Amino acid sequence: MCDPISIIGLAFSIGSAVANYQAQEDMANQQNAANDAWVAYQRRKSQEYQAQDEARRKDAEAGREGALSELSADKQKQAQANEQSRLTTALTPDDIAAMAKGDRLAVDKELLAGQQNGDQGIKGNIEAQIQAAAQESRKRIAALAAVQSYGGSQYGLTNRANTIFNAAGQDIRMASDMRQGDLAAYNVAKAVEPIKIVQHGGQSLGGIAAGGAKAAGGGLGNAMASSMGAFG
Repeated sequence: MCDPISIIGLAFSIGSAVANYQAQEDMANQQNAANDAWVAYQRRKSQEYQAQDEARRKDAEAGREGALSELSADKQKQAQANEQSRLTTALTPDDIAAMAKGDRLAVDKELLAGQQNGDQGIKGNIEAQIQAAAQESRKRIAALAAVQSYGGSQYGLTNRANTIFNAAGQDIRMASDMRQGDLAAYNVAKAVEPIKIVQHGGQSLGGIAAGGAKAAGGGLGNAMASSMGAFG
């Protein structure tokens, strides 16, 4: 007939082994779930980074292409013509501008004031000289406006190009800075490790079960020794 103490020790050992197995299986399932969550997290962060990086790259490319488009031959030619026209208007005195529209006496009346009764031949000669001078002045103003429209006037081609390049450069630098920031954030995400599943108190249930079995075995040995002493 089996000793009751032996039966108790055996039952405890079996129960501890089952509990240890279940605990280990549960811990393994939790660790697998944590690993799967980590893989999903890394995959999501990688996809987010790739999408952000592509968007930043497109922003930089849009800035470059926009600058090249604005500096195309046709747009440069149109910009120069517009600036030359603006400068011509700005540099031309009102009286000379009026003469260009057909008002031939706009300046003549002022310069010949008080000479209305003078010799008509002399008046006509003076008026012709004034008209010729006005025409020459318009030509020189137009030439000056043309030269300045290529250079550093307010909307001249030089200033226009510099403005376009500066704007494009700012867009490209901003996109580059944001790409570097995105990369730094992604590197932090890549450094994240999976959650480590540990049992309460930092000791595995396997160790607890082994300790329980050892205690049961010791108790069983002591009980058997006492029984043998009683028959001795």
